[in-house]
Amino acid sequence: MKNFLLITLCLATLSACSCRQKPEQVAQAFLESFFAADYQQARVYATPEITGIIDKTQSILDSLSQEEHREVISYLSAIKVTVQAPERIKGDTIRLVYRVDFSRLSEPGESVITLRREGRNWKVYALE
Repeated sequence: MKNFLLITLCLATLSACSCRQKPEQVAQAFLESFFAADYQQARVYATPEITGIIDKTQSILDSLSQEEHREVISYLSAIKVTVQAPERIKGDTIRLVYRVDFSRLSEPGESVITLRREGRNWKVYALE
């Protein structure tokens, strides 16, 4: 009986921790997956509104020849993304600035990713 309670407590603790990622962690994981062309993983962090972009991007990548596909993946692997943490979170929607470092750009670029709280989790809602 003690083992059962201990296992149940451990599982409850682990599940509680995994459901409470900070929005910048979700944004970082989404962007890293997206730029690595790991679209299945990117979908984990996306709302239905953003999965259309993922599907279109994947279909474009899938339509390439093997050589073109390898070239694009190599190109994407050089992209480094850094998401800025918000000063504070107010409400169920948050816009975060992220920086894109890429050797082929003279200067890093910045853009915005929007997340929405769905239940206890943050999900990517829009890319600007």
